[in-house]
Amino acid sequence: MLTGLIFPLLLLLAPSPAQSEPPTVCIIGSGIAGSSAAHFLRLYSKSNNSPRISKIRMFERNGVVGGRMATVSIGGNTFEAGASILHPKNYHALNFTKLLNLTIKEPSSSSDSFAIWDGHRIIFKTLKSDSNSPFVQRIVSSTNSILMFVRYGLSLFRMSNFVEVTVDRFLNYYTSVDSRPVFETVEGMLEWAASRDDAGTQLCLRDDADGRQTADAADAPLSPVSPHI
Repeated sequence: MLTGLIFPLLLLLAPSPAQSEPPTVCIIGSGIAGSSAAHFLRLYSKSNNSPRISKIRMFERNGVVGGRMATVSIGGNTFEAGASILHPKNYHALNFTKLLNLTIKEPSSSSDSFAIWDGHRIIFKTLKSDSNSPFVQRIVSSTNSILMFVRYGLSLFRMSNFVEVTVDRFLNYYTSVDSRPVFETVEGMLEWAASRDDAGTQLCLRDDADGRQTADAADAPLSPVSPHI
């Protein structure tokens, strides 16, 4: 009987863990996703509106960090094994290049050809110029614009506007963490950026009565794309 009374008393007198102790975060994988998560967790935890983080522990099966972001040598040539394209609006990736003192290789100034592939064949291709003359490049660019307008009318301009609006909404995620909420779900994130209705929209080509193809926006799941940064 006495033992039954002493044991609960000892539990009450035992020191309880401090409730205000900052948590420890564990991240599996040290690729671009895991490394970015660790970087921003440490950065945002310094904000007044964010909870403090005591430690960040990363678990990586390989001997180096970076995941698939590495270079490999094949036949005396060096290739980028990870994503090699940086979208100019991906500010986080661009800021990482500055933070890590990396060199960005600018694209060639020559006019590249643009082609549309329907899954079976190339249905449209613009002209390409290897000339460095600004006058020649201007002529080729104007000719390509005319060819695209004759073939697709205003549909490609509508597609371009659709992409610009979508990118502008996406840029809302780059605002300061103090001026936007912390999202618990992807749905909540999309709703905040007012882009949930557009997230499942896909631009498709259709055949008009006159045989000309135009681009329409149709509700459809997004197709898998190459995971460029």
